[in-house]
Amino acid sequence: MVGFFVSLILINLSISEIDFVGNESMSARTLRSEITSKTGEEYKEIDLNYDAGRIAQAYRREGFFYTEVMPEARTSDTLVTVVFRVEEGLRPKIRQILVNGDRIEEVKDHFHIEVGDYFIQENVNVTAKEIEDDYKDHGYPFAEVTASAEPDSGFLVFDIEKGFVHYIRSIEVRGLKGTRPRVVYREIELKPGDRYSKSKVYNSQRRIYALGFFSMLKVEMLRQQPDSIDLVFDLRELKSRRLNFGVGVTLPFSFLFSLGLEELNLANIGHRANISPFFKFNIQKEWEIKLEGLYSLPYVTPLGLKFSLLPFYWIEDNLDFSRWTRGSEFRITKVFSEEVAFSIAHQYKYVDIQPKITLPDTFKGVTNGVILRFLVDRRDEFFHPRQGFYVVPLFEYAGGIFGGANNFMRIEVEQRSFHPLFNNTFAQRFKFGVMIPTDGLGTYEKYYIGGQYTLRGYPEKSVGPDSIASLRYGNILLNLNLEYRVVLPMNFGLVGFFDVGYVDNKIDFRDTEYLKMSAGVGLRYSTPIGPARLDLGFPLVDKGRELYFGIYHIF
Repeated sequence: MVGFFVSLILINLSISEIDFVGNESMSARTLRSEITSKTGEEYKEIDLNYDAGRIAQAYRREGFFYTEVMPEARTSDTLVTVVFRVEEGLRPKIRQILVNGDRIEEVKDHFHIEVGDYFIQENVNVTAKEIEDDYKDHGYPFAEVTASAEPDSGFLVFDIEKGFVHYIRSIEVRGLKGTRPRVVYREIELKPGDRYSKSKVYNSQRRIYALGFFSMLKVEMLRQQPDSIDLVFDLRELKSRRLNFGVGVTLPFSFLFSLGLEELNLANIGHRANISPFFKFNIQKEWEIKLEGLYSLPYVTPLGLKFSLLPFYWIEDNLDFSRWTRGSEFRITKVFSEEVAFSIAHQYKYVDIQPKITLPDTFKGVTNGVILRFLVDRRDEFFHPRQGFYVVPLFEYAGGIFGGANNFMRIEVEQRSFHPLFNNTFAQRFKFGVMIPTDGLGTYEKYYIGGQYTLRGYPEKSVGPDSIASLRYGNILLNLNLEYRVVLPMNFGLVGFFDVGYVDNKIDFRDTEYLKMSAGVGLRYSTPIGPARLDLGFPLVDKGRELYFGIYHIF
């Protein structure tokens, strides 16, 4: 019961202090985070009654029963001291868990609470929800699970009303204008005659959304007979053609411009194609052009494999040499879920370097090999992730039985993680890579570091033992990026960052000139196509600074 007190009829009273009495199990800081009343704000009696209820709810979530909270207000002139007197009540432990229903042994796998625990409300609710979903995954679409606690006896009871098992009578797709129906039907994991499964309906929704050319998707479940239902997927199509662009500036002055034309539903059969030109030039009249494309065919086999062709053509002209690179990658991808995928690719690449000065290196060469990638992406959002992680291990084998001038193995892993911290985000990326030459290996195939995407504060490709003119390379890469991303009003954000980069032909940190560190600050502005980025980086040991402007976070 929340205490009731006589209201004080005052004008322009403000809260000077908020105290708690009797809160032995929960700190004052925790309780302050639960209430809406704040020091310095106007005092309102109705808010205190509401806050008293929130405090009682907070205790209930932590397994307390019969908690009472009584608010008091003490006035002095125009100031009010607020005191919440808490009687915490009982916090019993669970002595026995009962399940009233069948499949008792199966549903025990979904327990997030056990005998000896407190009656933590979140764990009880999650357990009830997972038990209910388990029944819905086994053909009971209208199953309901309710949890009840008996604190005096220590019993926790889950009552299951499963209803009847249901089968899919028909599946209908509505709202298509240009897209061919089979493009959608192949994403639906259920077929007529199957038992109903909630998880398969949900997975089908995710797969349809992942196609990228639907703005709305609703699934209706129409009950026909005691044992059958119809599923209706109601869709609204987006325009399947997208135009993306990006600009960037770095100091010393370099200018970048990128363009992307993407077709998400080519010929209305779900094929995807895009072309992405990239241009870069600086005041020294050095320039670079990259032209990359993609054509992918999803699910052309019963195994659900996606086939992709990625051609590329790059031209680079700087003060020391000109470089032409051309080739393509043929990739086969198996998507296991929205978060997990595996791919195997064959890549052919030809590099031709024409020196303007004498360079001690191989100037022409073919790289021909296979690349294995495994992807796990558990980020909660693409543009502004606040929590989750992203991991991509990679193995590449080139040369040998495939031929070509470059013979090596590459082992690489990139890991990113995101954590909420004080209402903002701590972001971290770590990348490790090692090249293992098995015969000849051109320097241009090795790792490099520096610039706005790896080591801010240092020029691009400026660290490493091997060189092509002024560009530096090495066989081993270590790169760590730490960012603290602060959200500001009006779509702005502030970022503090710390970068570490290392490129060498061996790992030895005792006496090396190839281990570099930098730090800096950045400004972000959220746009419909992603965050605009302005970063200023400073080397921690060497002299200099670098200013960068671009689109998207660097990771």
